[in-house]
Amino acid sequence: MRTENFTTHSNMLAAIVHYNTPKLTRAAVLSLWKHTPGCRVTVFDNSDRLPIAMSGAWAELLRNPLVTVIDNTRGQIIDWASWLDMFPDKEPSPGNNYGSAKHCRSVQWLCDYLNEPFVLMDSDVLVKKDISPFCEHPDCAWVGELGENVRRRFGYSFMKVQPFLCWLNVPIMRQRDIRYFNGEWMWNLTSRKPNHRYDTGAWFCKAVREAGLPTFEIPLRDYIIHLGHGSWKDRNPMAWMMRHSALWK
Repeated sequence: MRTENFTTHSNMLAAIVHYNTPKLTRAAVLSLWKHTPGCRVTVFDNSDRLPIAMSGAWAELLRNPLVTVIDNTRGQIIDWASWLDMFPDKEPSPGNNYGSAKHCRSVQWLCDYLNEPFVLMDSDVLVKKDISPFCEHPDCAWVGELGENVRRRFGYSFMKVQPFLCWLNVPIMRQRDIRYFNGEWMWNLTSRKPNHRYDTGAWFCKAVREAGLPTFEIPLRDYIIHLGHGSWKDRNPMAWMMRHSALWK
């Protein structure tokens, strides 16, 4: 694994939370570089089966000074078992276990550790064009796209900042004490409480709106294609990746 001084490269930083799909994450990084050359990349590796360090596909990328991989594959940074013990009312989500909660907590760790603005990028997207316009709004708390989650069973909906590609203005977040993760409002961590409505990006959207901070919306379909929900289980990410090889090769 590399440890890099983040400030020695391009001003732009992208961060990816990775789970067990090293070839797909590699293609995501290559597509980013194809369209936004020189962008620094930090990967927070939460894999329990296919860590980046064990992937031959990543050998060349790990030698690239623009790449930093942070190894949490054995809970060296966030011990997930101990962390989940903090939420006695938790219930796993079907098919996802606690994946959304872990993802939000990982993003919060990156915000605390990197301490600079960065583009949060999902590992199952491919970039279609230059994403540097995301970073051209220094007064905004975030730049990206809003989506709506509708819980018809419970009769409510809420807005969320789409996590597929989103610029997070960490200095503004710190100044206003806005966190990406809030366990008290996280779906499936507080399952017996009435406010367990928020998943990835939704609590953050609520917090920024309540603070009255400006944001800037960009339609993500202009910038990326996304493999979609359940990319780690019900789909064939390698076939999808190869169908869109022109974006990253």
